[in-house]
Amino acid sequence: MKTINRSVIMILVFAAVVFAQHKMFVQKAAEEKILSDESYPIDARPFLERFNKVNGIDEAELAKEKVLNKTNKTAWNFVVGSQKTWWASDFVSNGFYSTPSTCRAVGINCYIFVEDSLWIDGVNGRVSQTAVDQVKNAFDSATPIGSINPSQGIYQNDVDTYGNPPNVDGDSKIIIFILNIKDGYNGTGGYVAGYFHSVNESLTFANSNQAEIYYLDGNPLNLKSSGGVTTGMKTTAHEFQHMIHWNYIPNAETFFNEGWSLAAEVINGYSLYNQSYFLGESNHYLLDWRSSNNTAVLKDYSRAARFALYLKEQFGTGIFKSYLNNSINGATGLNIYFASVGNRTFSSVLVDWWLANFLNENVSNAHPEWIYTYTPMTKVTSNVTYSNPNVSNGSTNGLYKYSAEYITFNSGKNLKINFNTTANGYIQIKAIKVSANTKVIENVTPGIDYSVPDFGTTYSSITFMVYHNNGNDGFTGPFGYSFNSSGTAVQTVQEIAYDSTEPVGFISLLAGDSVAVNFDAVQGGKLDSIRVAIRNLVPINGRVLEYLGLAARLGGKLYANFTATSNLSQAPQVINPGGEYPYPQPYPNWTTVDLRANNISTDKNFVIEFPYEDPYPDKNRILATYHPSTGVEHTILYRSSTSTWGYSGVSGKTDYSWAVLIRAYVSYGSPTGVKENIELLPSSFSLEQNYPNPFNPETVIRYQLPEGGLVTLKVYDVLGREVAILINEFQQAGAYNSTFSISNSQLSSGVYFYRLTAGNKVETKKMILLK
Repeated sequence: MKTINRSVIMILVFAAVVFAQHKMFVQKAAEEKILSDESYPIDARPFLERFNKVNGIDEAELAKEKVLNKTNKTAWNFVVGSQKTWWASDFVSNGFYSTPSTCRAVGINCYIFVEDSLWIDGVNGRVSQTAVDQVKNAFDSATPIGSINPSQGIYQNDVDTYGNPPNVDGDSKIIIFILNIKDGYNGTGGYVAGYFHSVNESLTFANSNQAEIYYLDGNPLNLKSSGGVTTGMKTTAHEFQHMIHWNYIPNAETFFNEGWSLAAEVINGYSLYNQSYFLGESNHYLLDWRSSNNTAVLKDYSRAARFALYLKEQFGTGIFKSYLNNSINGATGLNIYFASVGNRTFSSVLVDWWLANFLNENVSNAHPEWIYTYTPMTKVTSNVTYSNPNVSNGSTNGLYKYSAEYITFNSGKNLKINFNTTANGYIQIKAIKVSANTKVIENVTPGIDYSVPDFGTTYSSITFMVYHNNGNDGFTGPFGYSFNSSGTAVQTVQEIAYDSTEPVGFISLLAGDSVAVNFDAVQGGKLDSIRVAIRNLVPINGRVLEYLGLAARLGGKLYANFTATSNLSQAPQVINPGGEYPYPQPYPNWTTVDLRANNISTDKNFVIEFPYEDPYPDKNRILATYHPSTGVEHTILYRSSTSTWGYSGVSGKTDYSWAVLIRAYVSYGSPTGVKENIELLPSSFSLEQNYPNPFNPETVIRYQLPEGGLVTLKVYDVLGREVAILINEFQQAGAYNSTFSISNSQLSSGVYFYRLTAGNKVETKKMILLK
């Protein structure tokens, strides 16, 4: 029997992660306390802003000084063994301090100094000579596959993309100073992985190093590990862009400066900043930057990363250098670039970006501006969904400047809608009409009826993208609007599922603990039934509650108690003990509980909970699977030992989280109409990372198809030779998995690639075979 060890449960903390994604899926407690023993890099900007304020450092004055700086310094000409005491910033006391260091490497474009306190003999200290050489190699000579030029280091890739760094010290080499950054790190939680401080560009400030210097952490960042080097060099790509940016626009607008640095990470072959934070906040002023709020600023970084990536993909990396060369800040500087390349404006690009965020596909093969090539890129979901087309005085909390939100109707017929706004000229609307084979985009004029007589026949759903696209008003919002709609309601039963169906085990909770799934509200709906995958034949009791959040311990109204019973006479056998998927597929012990008699409204979020009464196997258990973490998790677990609810990461699988196999079925629309059963299909094309990876002798590859078509899944070696065809057939829309086995092959250990092709969509990922 495979169980999930309880040590994988972690409490989520919203930390301001800037330079790299968490190594594990850290979770948020109801009290939002840091209870994880994980260490993770955090945002240096709030530290620097506070430090500058305490020390009276005025960035605007530094920018003025830059214009006057005419250095007469000669090159440092450091050699390995050169000793130098550098100024650094203590972010705890908010004062400068000096610390001795020794040059441990000289590269083509860098001097690398290591704080003497981190060095013992080049092997046994916090920083080794091997680690220093790896940093030098990444900065000077090579970046990961996927960078704009893997045969170049971070220095040249950033210079080619953004421009030249400043040169206050008369030396073309950048100083990378590895030290124990004083950031208050006490053994757990967040730490500053690195930073660029523009004070070092001053020739007059007392504590300036008068050098192009970049600080890289050496404790707790472990540069002796491959993961630590990756985090460190991703940070370096980010911070070196800040240094270059300062050379052209010293007093830069934060959103664009950070966006360009986040793009630098991708340009150098590192992963895109976590996008889950942006997905729930499409309606927020684009250029806002909340550096004083460690939770909210995560969303600002996520938004800036997505926007900068979109510009890179649509216009190439040349957009960044052109913007900086103009030395004009913000949207005005981008408009100068757009005017130089054609009939585009900042406003028109924003509209295409908002459509790409929702569609991420080449609609009618005519709009490449509505798709990302970077994968994986999760689509933005609707802010509100209506299952009944009859809405009176529908409204939201308003729309912010340079933002968009999405309103979807997914059931009914013959829709007619009229939008009203007092911000005429600022708020605009587009209709995204979805059919089985295509999507149609149309403009909607506020104050005029917009009718879709073939809604419910030709078009299965309609989403209205409401957006603010006028930069002339200094007010950032919110701008109010409302709408009235009408049509014919039909009764529909919709499946809501947050799992991928393949059980891998059950979470080894104790008696008194609980598993639960929080389901999003479906406006106008009633809870029809639930389905749950149970392990054995013993009945298991559950309940339906109003969901009030973790801080309330769920705590809402009790809607119903129920009992789930097995539909088998014999419990399913474990067919692959200790394997990745030990149960038969499809799993046979799904049981349905009819809840129609309870008349439960789904206008609010609701939760299905199973309290565990006794130990297994005396009592039953709900099976679980895992999926890529989205940042908006639905499976929640209760620990009686700590009296807390929380989410669960997966030990050994970075950026994955657990999902218990509970599904809800919601009916909505007119009960007198024709009842239509629909299953929610995948909204996007995606290919997941194989698991396990590395593997031997087999691995499972999962993928999703938003529509039917001819599908091929092939495996190639590093020379591009085809070694296996796993799938070559027509498949309907849905989620699939395929097993690649090398039991009877002569394949050797090494790197292989698997490629999924469906229609005009192609995605490739890497896997490793270890014999």
